[in-house]
Amino acid sequence: MSGLEVIGVAASILGIIDFTTKVMSAVADYSSAVKNHEGSIKELQTTLESMNSTLRHIQELIDEADDKSDQSLKRILQGSGADLGEIGGCRETFLELESLLEKYTGKPGKLGRYKAKVRRWSKPITDADIGRFTLKLGAHCEKLSLNIGVDTNRKVRQLHSQLAIRVAIGEDSNRKVTEIHAQLAGATNPLKLPYAEGAAYNHRLWEHEDRCLPDTRVQLRQQIVEWYEDPSSPCIFWLNGMAGTGKSTISRTVARELADKGRLAASFFFSRGRGDISHAGKFFTTIAIQLAERLPGLKPLISKTIDNHFDIHQRTLREQWQLLIYDPLKKAPAQSVQFVVVIDALDECESKEDMQLILQLLAQARNLAAIRLRVFVTSRPETPIMLGFHKMLRETHQDLVLHDIPPPTVNHDISVFFQQKLSEVKSEHGLSTPWPGETTIQLLVERAAGLFIYAATTYRFIQDDMYSPEEQLSVILSGGDTSAQSPTMYLDDMYTNLLQHSVIASRNPREHEVLLERFRQIVGSIVIISDVMTTKDLANLLCLPSAKVKTVLAPLRSVLNVPEVESQPVRIFHPSFRDFLLDRQRCSDHRFWVDAKERNIDLFRCCLEFMSKRLQQDICGIREPGILITEIPKDIIQSAVTADIRYACRYWVYHFHQGNATGEDNRKILQFLRQHLLHWLEVLSLVGEVSEGVLMIADLERMLKEKSNDSLEQEKPNASEDLLALVYDVRRFILSSRFIIEKAPLQLYSAALLFSPEKSLVRKQYYDGIPFIQRDPVVVQKWSPLILTLEGHSYYVNVVVFSPDGKLVASASFDRTVRLWDTATGGSCGVLEGHSGAVKAVVFSPDGKLIASASDDKTVRLWDTATGGSCGVLEGHSGAVKAVVFSPDGKLIASASDDKTVRLWDTATATGGSCQVLDGHSRAVKAVVFSPDGKLIATTSFDKIVRLWDTATGGPCSVLEGYSGDVISVAFSPDGKLIASASGDKTVRLWDTETGGSCGILEGHSGAVISVVFSPNGKLIASASTDATTVRLWDTATGELCGVLEGHSGAVISVAFSPAGKLVATASWDETVRLWDTATEGSCGVLEGHSKGVISVVFSPDGKLVATASVDKTVRLWDTATGGSCGVLEGHPGGAISVVFSPDGKLVATVSWDKTVRLWDTATGEICEVLEGHYDFISVVFSPDGKLVASASWGTTVRLWDTATG
Repeated sequence: MSGLEVIGVAASILGIIDFTTKVMSAVADYSSAVKNHEGSIKELQTTLESMNSTLRHIQELIDEADDKSDQSLKRILQGSGADLGEIGGCRETFLELESLLEKYTGKPGKLGRYKAKVRRWSKPITDADIGRFTLKLGAHCEKLSLNIGVDTNRKVRQLHSQLAIRVAIGEDSNRKVTEIHAQLAGATNPLKLPYAEGAAYNHRLWEHEDRCLPDTRVQLRQQIVEWYEDPSSPCIFWLNGMAGTGKSTISRTVARELADKGRLAASFFFSRGRGDISHAGKFFTTIAIQLAERLPGLKPLISKTIDNHFDIHQRTLREQWQLLIYDPLKKAPAQSVQFVVVIDALDECESKEDMQLILQLLAQARNLAAIRLRVFVTSRPETPIMLGFHKMLRETHQDLVLHDIPPPTVNHDISVFFQQKLSEVKSEHGLSTPWPGETTIQLLVERAAGLFIYAATTYRFIQDDMYSPEEQLSVILSGGDTSAQSPTMYLDDMYTNLLQHSVIASRNPREHEVLLERFRQIVGSIVIISDVMTTKDLANLLCLPSAKVKTVLAPLRSVLNVPEVESQPVRIFHPSFRDFLLDRQRCSDHRFWVDAKERNIDLFRCCLEFMSKRLQQDICGIREPGILITEIPKDIIQSAVTADIRYACRYWVYHFHQGNATGEDNRKILQFLRQHLLHWLEVLSLVGEVSEGVLMIADLERMLKEKSNDSLEQEKPNASEDLLALVYDVRRFILSSRFIIEKAPLQLYSAALLFSPEKSLVRKQYYDGIPFIQRDPVVVQKWSPLILTLEGHSYYVNVVVFSPDGKLVASASFDRTVRLWDTATGGSCGVLEGHSGAVKAVVFSPDGKLIASASDDKTVRLWDTATGGSCGVLEGHSGAVKAVVFSPDGKLIASASDDKTVRLWDTATATGGSCQVLDGHSRAVKAVVFSPDGKLIATTSFDKIVRLWDTATGGPCSVLEGYSGDVISVAFSPDGKLIASASGDKTVRLWDTETGGSCGILEGHSGAVISVVFSPNGKLIASASTDATTVRLWDTATGELCGVLEGHSGAVISVAFSPAGKLVATASWDETVRLWDTATEGSCGVLEGHSKGVISVVFSPDGKLVATASVDKTVRLWDTATGGSCGVLEGHPGGAISVVFSPDGKLVATVSWDKTVRLWDTATGEICEVLEGHYDFISVVFSPDGKLVASASWGTTVRLWDTATG
């Protein structure tokens, strides 16, 4: 652009700025005169202000015009279809506005006259006109901002979304609103997502790391190119190899080449112990930011997700993947080439579960069509990663094992490396021509044994300026013989020689022990810590002088990156050095061996001591108790919460867990929590890691309980009961006050304490520090057992179930979704969306890896519990699916439907639509059950028939017919050889599962048989009828009646066998429960005491107790040995309708018509807690470990309760 052109543009802009100022003044006068357009006028004024600001920014750019700004100005002047640049477009819009103003005043004139004439305007401007000009001016402002990078006022964006609803200006205009909104969302709003520092391949952290030299890795690199160029190639390329084989060097090279071709979508280089890139917490948010930069079409889609889900960065990884990456990629404009995400060193991710989760989620990229995304992954062949790939379809990934590449190829590449690098050393030091010589290079290549890290470390050691290259090379070559038995033998030998030479060589032997101790303390900490640290921060944490730390690290620059700049962290060059130091067998000189447990417990103690010295109330010095976290400047937080403080606060529990703790360490934790708990939580709030605090305390509580149990078994208690009680209280305190803690850190010291229960240990400990108030709020005495209310469903919850390991809860609702919840934190683990009808059933597979849900939409859906992703839709039913069940081995799924069929699906192939249709019933199927060995299925229907099916073929085995009434229940015997069915025709029928033949009709009841149950050994059946006062026992071998358990004067409602099968308990409307001996059929006792009908009876897991629930509002406990009462559990104001023991038998949960659940201590009969909050009838279930109770009713929430009394 010429100087004259710049001058011309400047003059145009100055003119429009002046024009804008006058229009703003006129509009302000108009706004004062015409009150009925206040909202729309303010929106126009906001747009004018943004326009004015943008134009002034352009003017500043022109004033400082150089080559870069010339390019910006050229973009601004680029013409549209009418050959008008954006500046010209602005001018035209203002002239149009002037014309409109003249129309309404009835008098032509300049804008300068409007101010005097405004009050005489005869016709007001309509909202539609104002909206039209607001949109047009906003569009010009937006395009100008995009061209020069101006950060447009967020208000403009809000304005456009409002106008799309408020201003009725026709279809085309509304479409324009949407277009402008998309432009704003995509270009002017930076993505407010957490970013992992150092993740990208070209981050300065990796600036001095090697890439593949020319003429090395030629065939491998070509194979990778062919993979990502081929549209039909597998979605994932997995490059794996043992430590030191050069994986990261290849990753950096591949990423650089992809970036040069414009094909790199994103990169994430994991590195253990380096903050955000050592874990997956910011993995998908970082990938999303890079994708938005590389693929502009994604930015508006990702921005929209962030607007709709403001807390997306706090959600689970699976939701981040789905909402931030997968969904936007599906909707993005199509691309003609494949783009690649490069992920290096996945094995250095902290969590094994996250490694597998990342792979499972990324594998879904194979389903993308518009943008074909490929993923290049490198890692060691660690078990979690191998399992992750094993779970994928084979066609999803292509694998290459580095250490399987032919040795001549690898040796050639290492030889090229040594020749080039040692040639550089020779040139820099002016060494003689023969050095180092072909023979020496060949020896080094042999000792490298295919490990590039050996070559790289050798080079760094030789080129150290503190020593001569010849001397350093001789140290390397002084290692052992050439008959290596292990791939790392020479590498270990090199590390040993290097340490001996760098740490203790040429030092007085009397100093060796001191030097070695410092080495283990300082370097041992570097290889153990969970985040990188500067030498200063490390010295602070270890309570050592910074100079001493530097002295120890200085001679180790061949294995450690020790920056000259103090603000940069110390780091290990390669993980193999960490592996070497921590492995006693590999580190043959045990003086250098780092005992991980000893070092971890030392770091724990250092963290605790450091926090005790540095933490304090109001660490930022704000002195405003009500200040919100968003109001505290970030620089103040960073200045007060330095990296060493942040590390200690974040990782002290981790180091305690990894170390060999003693009883003294427990006492130190107890003292710390009593003095600095609130200070610690304040820091976590300031750095946005309260969620981590919840998990840390939960982990600490679990560890203390485990150690306490171990010590009890050894009869040497070493865990403090006081500490356990306090840690439990701390967990409850954080969970209950989490909102306050996260929003207003200093309210920890007042509101959070004041609203805690009076008996809370935390409240008692810190109560004296609460600011003076005239009157304390009224609070409860102790913690409620309600830990978490799982909210999110928008309609009634139909069913809730725990996963087999108790870590997850799944809830199914009439809102057409299934939700997964973390039982530790209450956090959402995923919303399983896809059903178009109410979800009526949900079940976990036996191994907990899959979920099946059945819906009124006629489908069953399979979900991966790890990712929350859909594993397939099982379609085929033509009626609502009411039941779904896994086979005992989890390989099959059976679904029962109103369409009169049962479908049998293989979980491995179900997603392909293949299934067996079990067709034969003439009415809706209401129940389906697998035999214990999974080889048979029994189905019942309203057609009064039971059918048996072969699960291997899906074919019918038998039709069990003959009933004249509905089949009410069906049960397999424990060995699976018999089926018993209860019918409304007053009979029980026994069937041989192998032949389908009848084993007998058990007749004698005078009413519908409502319950049939096998004894635990399968030798007896007990049956109860609606209008009978008896229970009948039958011999399963002969079908004969063994005895009639007579004595009740009212209908028997419930029957139960004891766990050993020696007793039967019967509950009746006659207000009694009776115990019967199954051997003699004689009565063992009448359990009397209820004043109304008993409707539920259940044995404890050990068979020593019976619990009964009655309409008389009580539950009673009975001793099965004596028949005596063990307690009356009174308190329900409504009838008790069900009762259940905890897995260990120590608690009983009772459900009542009063809409509460109550927990009782079976040893004392005392009430533990009243679980209130539901508004309808309730179902309740204990978690497998008995620590939690989940309850659901006809409401929109599921509630989790702590079975501890609080």
